[in-house]
Amino acid sequence: MSERQSFYFFDIDENILHLPTRIHLLNTVTGEERAMRQHEYEEIRSYLGVPGLWEDWADPPARSYREFADGKDRHGEEYFWRDIRRALDTANWRGPSWKIFKYAVLKGRPVSIITARQHSREVIRQGIKMLVDAGHLPEEPNYISIYPVSNLDVREELGPHLTTAGLKRMAIRKCVEAGLEKFGRNLPHSFGMSDDDLKNVDLITSAMLEAKLDYPEKRFFVISTNRRRHVKMEILPPHKDEEKLRAAEDAYYG
Repeated sequence: MSERQSFYFFDIDENILHLPTRIHLLNTVTGEERAMRQHEYEEIRSYLGVPGLWEDWADPPARSYREFADGKDRHGEEYFWRDIRRALDTANWRGPSWKIFKYAVLKGRPVSIITARQHSREVIRQGIKMLVDAGHLPEEPNYISIYPVSNLDVREELGPHLTTAGLKRMAIRKCVEAGLEKFGRNLPHSFGMSDDDLKNVDLITSAMLEAKLDYPEKRFFVISTNRRRHVKMEILPPHKDEEKLRAAEDAYYG
């Protein structure tokens, strides 16, 4: 017989792991490439193509994010596995949600991975297994699902027309539904997701609010692991007046 469960959803990069995966920028004038870590890229991305230091540089998706997809480096090693191996040789590979992730695995909690990476599910699963083989996790997670939302097959599942934010939002709803289907819809389960990107935190909050409206008896949490705002918040049902307003809007707009 199923019992109440606490479900944990995790992003990978800068959340459970700090990985040295690089983004490759292209100089549109000289054809030169320049590789940089994700946090470095975030600092300069708004300057790409703008008059100044970065005006000749661009980030064409087909080339820039190749290390975030299935593929091998010049030594024949899968990018994701290589970056996990390299990260484990450093002192700072644990992300801000690592302890929560390890706790969830240790307690056998149902876990979902939701990431913007393009890898196949199996490559991600084998990458996480490397953490088990290295002795950093007691066993593999009790997976509910793995959603690398930029993977072409996964995009097709979720909705090929959606933006990355929309894909993540849809993946969260799919994970909630999968958890309820497996462990019972009538039990007072709780669901939580952590992410480091404040924009993603906003979309997670929206997705969790939608789920809360559908399942008001369940509990939903959002954990922001951003360096500037590290908080955990519970999604509460809207005020009765807000519910009435929403019902009126729905009636008006059909």
